Amino acid sequence: MGTTALLTGAAGKVGQYAIGALSRRGMEVVATDLHSEGVPDDVGFEACDLTDYKAITRLVALTKPDVVVHCAAVIAPIAYAEPDLAEAVNLRGTEYLMEATKRHARDAFFVFTSSYTVFGPCSPSDPVRRSTDPCFPDDNYGLHKLTAEGWLRHSGLRQCSLRLGGVMDLRHLMPKHPAFRPFVFMIPLEQPEHGIDVRDAARAIASAAAQQPDGHLFLIGGDDSWKVSARQLRTETFAAVGLRMPPEKAFRPSPDPAAKDGWYYECWMDEKQSEQMLRFQRVTRDEYMDELRVRSRARRIGLRPFRFMASRAMATASPYVGKNAIEPGATLWNDVFRVYELPLEVARNRSSQPPPPPPFA
Repeated sequence: MGTTALLTGAAGKVGQYAIGALSRRGMEVVATDLHSEGVPDDVGFEACDLTDYKAITRLVALTKPDVVVHCAAVIAPIAYAEPDLAEAVNLRGTEYLMEATKRHARDAFFVFTSSYTVFGPCSPSDPVRRSTDPCFPDDNYGLHKLTAEGWLRHSGLRQCSLRLGGVMDLRHLMPKHPAFRPFVFMIPLEQPEHGIDVRDAARAIASAAAQQPDGHLFLIGGDDSWKVSARQLRTETFAAVGLRMPPEKAFRPSPDPAAKDGWYYECWMDEKQSEQMLRFQRVTRDEYMDELRVRSRARRIGLRPFRFMASRAMATASPYVGKNAIEPGATLWNDVFRVYELPLEVARNRSSQPPPPPPFA
């Protein structure tokens, strides 16, 4: 008998690549999501809403997986624009999936995809983050992920968590959700960012699913070439597709490098131990940019006469310029709650609370 892997979020950015990575490890993948767009026709697919306890319980009972790979999530900044949906999926959906696994696939190994946002705000003067470092997230997405990690550690299941860095996908540079357009400008240009090619992220997930390292916490980022500033990563990405960087004034100003306040929840990570165990790093930043340039050649040629205008048009999405411009707040979260019209308390819940009792009705 082969290994059956139940993969949530299979139609998502990471999930689509995880299908192939798991299959190449000899696993039979049962993919689940709200829709099957992006899921290959030859992969078993079951539509399921994670926030429906009965539905996810039926699915786990039906498939009886050997491995559960939980990639489904409402990520930032969508989590900022739609906080109720984010909490329903990231917390309640994870809780339901863990409970269903405990009831119907008790021996299954649970792989949880978390995020490096759990560390909290990070400035350029901060040291490289390690898996043993304390976490102080102050956004709702980071709190969701940290909370779910804690629930899983105390669930009684065999499990591991992977904190992914900034996942880069050649096919989907700018997601369709409108929350991303202003968000591009809300991260200071000197913010340390640790990127990773989505294919390498999928390899790490599949390797964890195959090795089943119980109790481990992995930091998943690209090699040292991916540890750059937001300025460098954006400049290179824009140039590769034929665009100029928008003007400096469109971006949130970089605060004092020695201060915590004002920075975003991205950092450089010490991923060396994770790489030694999981062997996932294949694509360097230069290789990624070279491939992006090749894929974007026709677009670059077509954009040449319009590069300046395209850059100015992009800048209109910035919350820091134009007639409705805002003054940068003391923290980035102050700007988030103004741009996405959120109350500050959205990010103050659930970080250390135990999960509520499951609905056995």
